Amino acid sequence: MSIAPRITGAWLAAATVLAACLGGLGAAVTAGGDPATPVLVVARTVLQGQVIESADLAIAEIVAPGVRFVPAADKPQVVGQRAAYTLQPGSLLDKGGYGTPRPPDGTEQLSLLLGASQIPDVALPGGALVILIGLPAPEAEDEPALLVTAWVVFPPVATADGGVLLDVAVNTRDVTDLAPYLLDRRVTVIVA
Repeated sequence: MSIAPRITGAWLAAATVLAACLGGLGAAVTAGGDPATPVLVVARTVLQGQVIESADLAIAEIVAPGVRFVPAADKPQVVGQRAAYTLQPGSLLDKGGYGTPRPPDGTEQLSLLLGASQIPDVALPGGALVILIGLPAPEAEDEPALLVTAWVVFPPVATADGGVLLDVAVNTRDVTDLAPYLLDRRVTVIVA
């Protein structure tokens, strides 16, 4: 006659509690013990210089110690800011991703007020390389055309009078040569 061990209710309860504790400990070790943090994620492409809208951002929860992020609670402060560089969908937003884009060192930022025919009919995201063409004045046939390389700082914005406002960065050494063309609005933009 064999004698089988008897598991009483108290032993069964203790074994269940021990299994639950070990499972929780394993989960904590796997996740590093850090709680998930709600953060801002880019939901759709925002070009450098564009204003960030609420729909451009989503909220995700992450567990990633040491990763730079913007807490979801900061969304009201982020909406309305400009993208400092082009933000890609699915990427975490970090504090360097918004604010005022900085033109490259050695350049000056210029705001160009252009007619619709003076700018190409293509997307010009921030950071795009363009060429400014200074056209000779109609009465100055011997005046040469001027070609100046520039970088888009803010994407073009339509004005109420049908024109376009475009902010570009130009090498500091080119600003003086470009000035007379800018004053007379004799500048046309082409894609480099």
